[in-house]
Amino acid sequence: MKTQIILVAILAILSVNPIKAQIKEKGFLIEGTVSYADTHNGNYIIITPTIGYQFNKYIIGGFKVGFETRDYPYTMYTPFVRYNYLTISKFQLFIEAQFNIAERDVSGGQSGYSEGGFTFGATYPICKNVKISGQYLFLGWSENNRKEGAWLNKSKFGLDANIQRLHLGIQIII
Repeated sequence: MKTQIILVAILAILSVNPIKAQIKEKGFLIEGTVSYADTHNGNYIIITPTIGYQFNKYIIGGFKVGFETRDYPYTMYTPFVRYNYLTISKFQLFIEAQFNIAERDVSGGQSGYSEGGFTFGATYPICKNVKISGQYLFLGWSENNRKEGAWLNKSKFGLDANIQRLHLGIQIII
């Protein structure tokens, strides 16, 4: 009995590395994230589908569109390049360079803003093609005049640590 338990434990330990080696590192990327915003205008959700391509285990390029659920919602169009710079166990830490163009229709015309900068995140694989992803913070330039809450340095360049910058989701590589 003890021999069988030890054998099963050894096989379980040895099977961890082959699972890590099976994680897909190249292919088309589909990602969906959700974030929550709590502003003085109310609470709302931001849903962001993403398409892209993972060129190797370090570089991903793509395009995302964010949809807000509030009254007079912005739609955010975002081309991005992501660099996976550190792997700790199965966690991959990344930095993402992005340029956001936000637009919305309001009575009497359109309004919008643009911003460019970096966001930080991590992924964790749950199987060969699927990872859980998370992003938080924004460091960069923004033309958005409504810098509120946890926006450090209210000028055009700063660090945004508001809750709406926390995106959680699923990433699939085909």
